[in-house]
Amino acid sequence: MKALLPLLLLASIAACKSGKKETNGTENTKDTSTTQQVIDTAVKPPAPTGKIDIETFGDIKIGQPYSATVKALGEPGSKSKAEEWAADGLMHEYWKWKDKGLELNMSSEKNNVQGTLAIFNINAEAPCTFKTRAGIGIGSTLDEIKAAYKKDISEADSNNEQVLVGSVYGGIIFTLTTGKVSHIFLGAAAE
Repeated sequence: MKALLPLLLLASIAACKSGKKETNGTENTKDTSTTQQVIDTAVKPPAPTGKIDIETFGDIKIGQPYSATVKALGEPGSKSKAEEWAADGLMHEYWKWKDKGLELNMSSEKNNVQGTLAIFNINAEAPCTFKTRAGIGIGSTLDEIKAAYKKDISEADSNNEQVLVGSVYGGIIFTLTTGKVSHIFLGAAAE
């Protein structure tokens, strides 16, 4: 089986680059699903153990298109110039709403900036009033975080000043100052 993995990955890459699309879902179903399973397993980080939402924060969410983001927040006060990240090959820019305490990393495909521009990660600090789906926001306590995310806290990566929910490949990082949440990061902190 180990010998098949490289072949399956090469086949899937070749199929993706060929530009061919199936006209119905029945052609090569077994090969496609097996290849997709291998790709999904190889690329996706481990999921949190509980049934939590580590992507939604108030009116915004990781992966949300730029148009819905602007509709929810209004135009940002500032935007950085887009830069290509070598880690993922995407174009990234930072959008800031200082009055809302939000900074979003927006990413897009290199050649399709407007069409694929979406939230990649979220940073929040005071005066942000948004909360996670579990009800944690700026000013929440360590005990509130532990109660909300008890099964999903990465104990090895957490302490009284910083709590990681999920993993660095996709999760929430709460930074605490004097026992209360002062900064929230949602998204992938590592590739």
